[in-house]
Amino acid sequence: MSDIKDRLNRIMKMQSGLMVGSQWRKGAEELAERRAAGEFELEKFVPGEIIENDFGSFYIVRKEWPFDARQGNISLGDALLALPEHIALSANDTELEDFDPRKAIFMDTETTGLAGGSGTVAFLVGVGYFDEDKFKLEQVFMRDFDEEEAMLSYLDGLFKNRDTVVTYNGKSYDIPLLRTRFIQNRIPFRLDTVLQYDLLHAARRFWKRRLGDCSLGNIEREILAVRRHGDVPGAEIPMIWLNYLRTRDATKIKAVFYHHEMDILSLAALTGRLSQNLSASEDGGFKHHEDKLSHVRVNFIQKKYPQVLEHGRLLLDEEIASGLRRECLYLMGMAAKRLQKWLDAQKLWDDLLHENPRDIIARLELVKLHEHRTKNLPEAERICQETITCLETRQSLNTGQYGRQIDDNTSNEIQAFRTRLARIQRKLRRG
Repeated sequence: MSDIKDRLNRIMKMQSGLMVGSQWRKGAEELAERRAAGEFELEKFVPGEIIENDFGSFYIVRKEWPFDARQGNISLGDALLALPEHIALSANDTELEDFDPRKAIFMDTETTGLAGGSGTVAFLVGVGYFDEDKFKLEQVFMRDFDEEEAMLSYLDGLFKNRDTVVTYNGKSYDIPLLRTRFIQNRIPFRLDTVLQYDLLHAARRFWKRRLGDCSLGNIEREILAVRRHGDVPGAEIPMIWLNYLRTRDATKIKAVFYHHEMDILSLAALTGRLSQNLSASEDGGFKHHEDKLSHVRVNFIQKKYPQVLEHGRLLLDEEIASGLRRECLYLMGMAAKRLQKWLDAQKLWDDLLHENPRDIIARLELVKLHEHRTKNLPEAERICQETITCLETRQSLNTGQYGRQIDDNTSNEIQAFRTRLARIQRKLRRG
């Protein structure tokens, strides 16, 4: 038996980095002593204070920055210059035309999971707001589950007299989650009565075409030029807090507070950046063609047709990719049609067809315009006949080896143009 123990000891010594049982016990005892001495307490890593109220206590960290403090390539105070019409346009919500950044809160939560539901808890909630000449941030933190009611009661006071809550994916996640937690703790949820400005949806409207990934981290890097240092991946945050509950070791909690702080500062910065990009000033405007086209499309979706023509003409004056130019001409053509600017519409459809001879939409719009508006029936007939020939050629090229049509929609398009052609020819015979 002693021989076996000797052999095991020799093996353990040969393996660098491995510890015998006595070493493990010694390390555990030293760690316990350090914890008992308060070396890993929350206050050591994240200076703050304990708040007590009628419902118990919780931990809070307060910070503030001057308006000229930079978050990447923009100052926090630039959010105060955000125009309400820009916020409403980016949110596709006319109710936000009364947006006032001084009456808004910039909010984010860190939770125990992303699944939502009644079992998910927001253990860290941050509220940023402009007050006098500072941007202030309050991060309220649950050191254990029994501090939730006290924390939510304090948040209820922060939510008073606020008109708008600014979040990133808050409509789908943060707000519903907090509503559930407030209801379960029998506290009225004031944010149900304020406007919501969700920057995730705004970011997607203008930058998804170019960036694809519109997560806050990517928007920070690509739009705000923010570079984080000492951050922690968001996916690891729930486990860090749960480990803190078990061990009371706050070593990694500092990175969680930093991650959370940066998220909220970026909400304010991004609000200012969006308004600057939508500004007509010399320093404003989008810089990339894809973003400019997205701006044109947002105006079109919201039926702001004069702005579609205005921004579209500026984009067409630049050297842009053919695909972007094609879509821009289409949006402008449809906008001119809605405004009943028939000459402008004809010019736009002619340009689109000249640059894209196979564009069926441009052909159809020109046929309709000449038939019903300019009354140029011979031109409408010519385009119809030319389009039918083009479609029949496409159909023959897309016929499979057994004679089956691969593109069934082409047959419907041919029939529609034949019907239109027959009507035009009847008008020509009468006239």
